[in-house]
Amino acid sequence: MAWPFYAYYAGVTATEIVLAVAYFLISGMAITVGYHRLISHRAYKAHPVAEALLLIAASAAWQGSALEWSLDHIQHHSHIDTDKDPYNRRRGFFYAHMGWLFRRESPTNYQRIPHFLKNDRLVMLQHKVYVPLAILVSIVIPVALCGWGGLLLVGGVRIVATHHTTWFINSWAHSGTKRPYNPDVTAADNWFLALLTFGEGFHNYHHTFPNDYRNGISAMAFDPSKWTIWLMSKIGAATDLKRTSPETIWERRVRAILTYQGSQSTRADLVENARRTLERLTRRSEAKIASLSAIVHDHTPAALDLAELRQRLSARVEEWRRERDKRSLRRARRIEELIEQLTMYRDLLAKLPATA
Repeated sequence: MAWPFYAYYAGVTATEIVLAVAYFLISGMAITVGYHRLISHRAYKAHPVAEALLLIAASAAWQGSALEWSLDHIQHHSHIDTDKDPYNRRRGFFYAHMGWLFRRESPTNYQRIPHFLKNDRLVMLQHKVYVPLAILVSIVIPVALCGWGGLLLVGGVRIVATHHTTWFINSWAHSGTKRPYNPDVTAADNWFLALLTFGEGFHNYHHTFPNDYRNGISAMAFDPSKWTIWLMSKIGAATDLKRTSPETIWERRVRAILTYQGSQSTRADLVENARRTLERLTRRSEAKIASLSAIVHDHTPAALDLAELRQRLSARVEEWRRERDKRSLRRARRIEELIEQLTMYRDLLAKLPATA
């Protein structure tokens, strides 16, 4: 609240603005990439140096230690939408957003720390030195670089912005209606919220598959946290990136529709959206197979017969192996993958009810 008055009378320097934006991006990404996907969900493994840097950067967000943050978040996933959920959305938007911090009925239970957290020495060390570390990173350094402007803009305004960005995931991301993977929880997918939360807006997917290092699974989904983890894996800073297979995702999605006992209109929307998407994926797979199958038939077939294609492909693979034709073998493997996908899509379409 003091910063606008300071900015009016003392002015704002470019250094202060650049530092505030950098702190917002780095500390926010450290929360999603570090506290959330690495520490809480173990969606990937990080090199100790990378983990240490994430823990230091996340300290600047002033959201508690990784241990405290993760214990609350694990309880949220274990007891979503119940009285044991620390930020239960069913108690209202404000409560889920920030009211739970002022009215929390029970403190964080440090007596029941999961082994994967207790055995993480960096997490336990950061918890012990969290307050002085957070003061150093988010107050001392900005003041040393920018004086009072750094304290108020980088250490004040930026922290408030970072807090609300994270809290929106607890409130706004539990307020939508797009819940294709699990319609029985409040968590919803929201592409616009993903723009504000470093990719965390695809929340229904995340609550259904919490150990996936991705939240936005499509190629066009805005998920900079996913891209950062992938980039870390390319430079050796991250390994064992967990991904849910398309087969598992679609099996879970169709099963959720078949077992859903809620309103008929919601069920109708779920069925229609799933059918429309599956039909589009079916057409796309058929087109790709038809294009690639020319290497098996020596021509583009008029009709796509999967049984005949499998038979021809099996015979040609042996020939290509003898000839060591790696290019054709790669195409054959791709055709086999597409056939499996197409078969799955057709089977799932058959399972969907004809009418909602």
